[in-house]
Amino acid sequence: MEYMLNIRELIKHITSAEQYEGDYGSCISDRDLILSGVEFSHRDSVPDDYLEFLEQFGFGDLDSALYIEDGPVKYAAIAKCEVDAYRHMYVFASSGSGVLYAFDAENDWSIVEIDPELDGATVLFEDFSSFMLSQLEAVKGYVDWRAAQ
Repeated sequence: MEYMLNIRELIKHITSAEQYEGDYGSCISDRDLILSGVEFSHRDSVPDDYLEFLEQFGFGDLDSALYIEDGPVKYAAIAKCEVDAYRHMYVFASSGSGVLYAFDAENDWSIVEIDPELDGATVLFEDFSSFMLSQLEAVKGYVDWRAAQ
């Protein structure tokens, strides 16, 4: 996994903060369990760095700004309806403001942001490791700001 050392340090910084209240860190390595929400035709394509992240670092509420799911789930399962534009998207994380982060299985598993207030999905990153590094750096900024207040 790319950026593993950086990611490890950022997670440690966030979860050891004095005001940390999350439940982050339960690791999962059972591939069948992780991928239970993914169509069989897509399972072999799920990014390895994502699976490695769940095994090494886990899932849960890292901060009010970032929740990591214990496996990707089809957007339709969350929305309780099929949305044609999102039919190949698997949600794996969310923010406290309702923004969803998903893999787009039809776009090389790129990372997209689905904002409930906007129409459509925005491609954020081409790979999971880069996405996580960016999100963790942002969360660290929030944690440091809160500590300074």
